[in-house]
This record gives sequence, C-alpha cells and structure tokens, in this order.
Amino acid sequence: MNRRMRLAMPSKGRLHGPSLDLLRRAGIELLSEGRSYLSETSDPSLEVILVRAKDVPLYLHYGAADLGITGYDLIVERGADLYELLSLPYGECKLVVAAPEDSDIRSIEDVEPGSVVATSHPRIASKFFEGMNKDVEVLELEGSVELAPRLGLADLIVDISSSGETLRRNGLRAICTILESTAKLACNKVSYRAFEDRVEGLVRRIEGALGEWAP
Repeated sequence: MNRRMRLAMPSKGRLHGPSLDLLRRAGIELLSEGRSYLSETSDPSLEVILVRAKDVPLYLHYGAADLGITGYDLIVERGADLYELLSLPYGECKLVVAAPEDSDIRSIEDVEPGSVVATSHPRIASKFFEGMNKDVEVLELEGSVELAPRLGLADLIVDISSSGETLRRNGLRAICTILESTAKLACNKVSYRAFEDRVEGLVRRIEGALGEWAP
C-alpha cells in the first residue's frame, strides 16, 4: 500500500503526554497544533489521530487506524482482536475490586448475591464475577467510580488503581486484583500484513527510544 499508516493515540489523560514524548524520542513530531484530531507528522509515511484512550482499540479493531497506543486494560475491555507489538514503560496500573473500608467485604468470598458493582470496565467486571460464581449487578459509570459506594449507588467497585491513594481518599480498600496493565503499542492484524516492513521499522524506532527511557 502507498497510503500513510495511521497511528491512534490518546488525546488526553495519563497516557497522552508520555505517548507524545515517546514519539518525539523516536524522531516523530506532530505537525498540526491546537485542537486538530488528525495530524501529519515529520515522518511522511505516518499520520496520527488523537482519540479517547478507550476508543483506540475500536479504531484498531475495525481498521480505522493501523497502529495504536493505549492501555492493556482497555484492549481487554473492548474485546479487540489485535497484535500487541510492544509493552511500554508507562501507564502501569492494576484493575482492582475495591470495597468500603468500613464494610464487611474483605475478600471476593464476602460479596453477597445481588451486590451492585460500579465500574468503567463492565465487560471485564462481568466476566470476572461470573468466573467467581458471584451473581452481581454491574453498573457502568464513565468516571468518578470511587464515589459510587459513598453515595449509596454501589456496594463495591472495579476500577484502575496506580498507588492506591485515590481509593484511600475515598474510604475504599482493594480486596482483589483482576489484571495488571501498562501502555501497549498494538496493531490491526490486516494492517500488519499490508505494512509489515513499515510497522517493524516503526517498532525498531520505538524500541530504540525506549532504550534510554526516563519519563
């Protein structure tokens, strides 16, 4: 193919800055400034689209982008069928089950049937509790998941935690880790076959940039 490869990456949030920095270290600069969501780059064979981190796996899965940077937890949540090319040294976190500190829930075994679980990862949460033979109601929230138990909206949550500080500030404690996550460079499977040499060339450039990574 002669067209440019398209790389999707987070437009904001905790993965945005490190991802831009990684591209710069690999010698790739975005040429559009401001609020542009589609940018040419200093590499004439590559353009970048800026979208929500949770949407990157869908852009890749359906071929709207060829490559993408996003969190492993979001790839799993979206159920996207992709090649994971590189694990990146930022965005480290855990997806945990957390309960109020003053509750009787100390482990998954303590979760009662009919409990309400608030989360922004409903697919992962549902599959996890089904696997644990726990009949719970999963309530999808887009943000401020930690507030749900305090406001009586949920009995416990499934949410991302890095240091655990946000959980503690909201009177919650982690009782179980579902998965560990980091940022990933991923690729659409058809695009990999179509652009294999270029994809591998970009992977090598990023690997070179990671050799001296110190965010």
